[in-house]
Amino acid sequence: MKIIDVAKKFKHTHFGINKRYRHRTAAALIAFCCISGLTVDSFAFYQQPASKKGLLISQQSMFDDIQALGVDQVVCNLSSAQYIDSFAPLASKCRNNNITLTMILLNSADSGNKAMLPVSSPVSGVGYYAFNADTAEGEQAVRNYAKEVASFYADTVSNWVIGNEVNDGAVWDYSGIADIDAHAASYAKAFRIFYEEIKSANPEARVYIPFDMRWKADDGNPLKYTVSDYLPKLNALLKDTDYGIAWHAYPVHFFTKPEFMDDDGISEDPNTTPNINMKNLHVLTDYLQRSDMLTPSGNVRRVILTEQGFTSACDNGEERQAAAIAEAYNIAKANPYVDGFYLSRQVDAASQLAAGGAFGLWTRDESAGRDETPKSKKKAWYTYQALK
Repeated sequence: MKIIDVAKKFKHTHFGINKRYRHRTAAALIAFCCISGLTVDSFAFYQQPASKKGLLISQQSMFDDIQALGVDQVVCNLSSAQYIDSFAPLASKCRNNNITLTMILLNSADSGNKAMLPVSSPVSGVGYYAFNADTAEGEQAVRNYAKEVASFYADTVSNWVIGNEVNDGAVWDYSGIADIDAHAASYAKAFRIFYEEIKSANPEARVYIPFDMRWKADDGNPLKYTVSDYLPKLNALLKDTDYGIAWHAYPVHFFTKPEFMDDDGISEDPNTTPNINMKNLHVLTDYLQRSDMLTPSGNVRRVILTEQGFTSACDNGEERQAAAIAEAYNIAKANPYVDGFYLSRQVDAASQLAAGGAFGLWTRDESAGRDETPKSKKKAWYTYQALK
């Protein structure tokens, strides 16, 4: 039996071992097999989705709802503060039911590995941090983490997203670096580490860079960069890889209304449009068809829409939300360069409700002790179910 066959068999068997330590034991088994001279092969795995219809799952216990919706792609967020095997049940269910799993890797201040953080203490207002590969200690910590998580999910995760909205260095990819060139170089170094370890574990996996929707919009914060400025810098550093783009195509006024086709100022001119969202999505895929943006093999870089929400917290909200979701999905479906469309919530999230938005396909049970506990289906649930 080859080492990969041994490791895969072990990884999906409990053997009475606490799941917190199972992946570490599997890693030790792999090391032992290597020393013993057994053959080492990479996993070669990619679950081709039956459709572009995707969703951010709210709870792993809601997998039955995923199936009822007819969703073919699921996205989850794995923070560095969580155990690596936190999504093992979801990964197994997705694999067994031919559902494509996309995993977003996030760096939290609560991580037990401080070397991966770019700061010594938490910064007020920051959601997630950049992976620190700018010091020797940080670089080794990031590589160790990347190797462990990539190996554990090698035969279940098809798409990997490294970070969150990396052009937003003020909130979602904080490193404290204001200079755009230095920030791009720092992210590119960390991305390459993840890319190398993911591809080593599974050469069929796809690895994505996440951006928000701000193409030209500049709010004046020196820690935030427009994608039109930032993406070319990353491309220059990573063009030898086949990185893809994970885009967040929110409406301009996403907390107050679900409609996007009437978004003010959003145009088809890449030189002037402040945002790229579902109204002008082709501007992004047109840009990626430029010769200087192609992959090393000459292909257009892959795009997945990993986060967009359409609120129901407005007048006649459920009907308007459902209509916006159907319109947005059909735009994504018609674009040949888009591989996945992921709604940002299965159940309304408390944090979004507090900000005035309600993106879920389910309302939230506010009496429950856990966030994103479902209460009742919205009209959008049935609309999304009917989409193919």
